[in-house]
Amino acid sequence: MQRLFIDRARLVPGTLMLTGEEHHYLRRVLRVIAGDELTLFDGQGGEAPARVLRMGPRALELTVGERTQQAARVGPELVLVQSLLKSDKMDWVVQKATELGATGVIPVESVRSVERLEGDRAVSRRERWLKIAVEAARQSGRATVPHIAPVTGLPDVLPALGAETLKLCFWEEAKPPEQSLRGLIPAERPVRVAVLVGPEGGLAPSEVHAATQHGWLTASLGPRVLRAETAAIAALAIVGYALGDLGG
Repeated sequence: MQRLFIDRARLVPGTLMLTGEEHHYLRRVLRVIAGDELTLFDGQGGEAPARVLRMGPRALELTVGERTQQAARVGPELVLVQSLLKSDKMDWVVQKATELGATGVIPVESVRSVERLEGDRAVSRRERWLKIAVEAARQSGRATVPHIAPVTGLPDVLPALGAETLKLCFWEEAKPPEQSLRGLIPAERPVRVAVLVGPEGGLAPSEVHAATQHGWLTASLGPRVLRAETAAIAALAIVGYALGDLGG
């Protein structure tokens, strides 16, 4: 069934008029017509059934049913701490992280980050990533949208996650199998798992040392050196599987 993101305040029973981008998306992209049914979701676990009552050239009207709350996530939260990547690679990582069930993405500037974001550029890029996350949640059937944090420096993030978080720093120089995930994820599941991935040039040894000083465990993705965007998705998929979120 087709899905549309709606702000939580508007997800109430009754009729709802849509114009602008929402009207364009339903009419031109999804090509719905009067009588079609769809699901509205608010990105915070809320969903409601809806039906198209009338479709006009500039607006459409929906009838909205009762809002229901999706069951809370089972298992640990999964947070990606991703060093900024060049071009549209970061967009792609945010999209795939959402599809793989990440509950949050923290974009960070690290020593070897080529991309640098400040001021308005950082704000606008974050807004773009949020839109990408919303669309990925819609496409993948998620009722929640991961939190996209403001761009910050890696040194500020390393000590910020609490003791209840299992913190995994994926580094190409970590030696398998001694530092494989099989040996790092405890049988008693933590509240949260944070996954740290470096930029195109990898994390600097000084950054890895700083991470371990704050309780991060270095982890390996095997004998091959992966591109940064591949490493991020591989790490999330493997951790998600190990935690049982992807059928593990």
